[in-house]
Amino acid sequence: MKMSFEHIKRLSLNPYMMSKIIQSFLEGYNAPVDIKLLFYVLPIVLNKDSRDRLVDARSTSKIDSLFGKKESYESHEDLRLSGKANLAGFIDRFNELKFLTKESVIILVNENKIKINNSVILIEKDNFSNYSNKNVKETLKAGFYLGVIFKKSSIEHLDNYLGVKSS
Repeated sequence: MKMSFEHIKRLSLNPYMMSKIIQSFLEGYNAPVDIKLLFYVLPIVLNKDSRDRLVDARSTSKIDSLFGKKESYESHEDLRLSGKANLAGFIDRFNELKFLTKESVIILVNENKIKINNSVILIEKDNFSNYSNKNVKETLKAGFYLGVIFKKSSIEHLDNYLGVKSS
């Protein structure tokens, strides 16, 4: 049996796993959150460069300090790129992952892990440190720390930083 690209994509971008990432984000945010911010989670966490930055984040990290510092590259001593380059392509990923985010949120609601009123409220925590698989643990940890750093910024600041235009 031959697997199509869509089947492979569906397996790797499983909405149940994506719901775990969003759940970890909410755990890190640790307060009711505007639903809009949930749509920023997957485009950032699923990007390897930004995920690697988030895995090294601490509770004192802020979005500007985590993604704002310049990084030098070993192969080119004179080349220093802004850490914000790790967020490059965010808008494209945002648009591509909107539907998957919606599916993941529906799963969280149906499994009674979140409640949505005027904001999203986490009902059931799922600590990333409980997972033994290194890749899963690091991905969920990235989601958690994204929540920690997002909590320290206003939505307006995040929109501006990520290049999102609010209507």
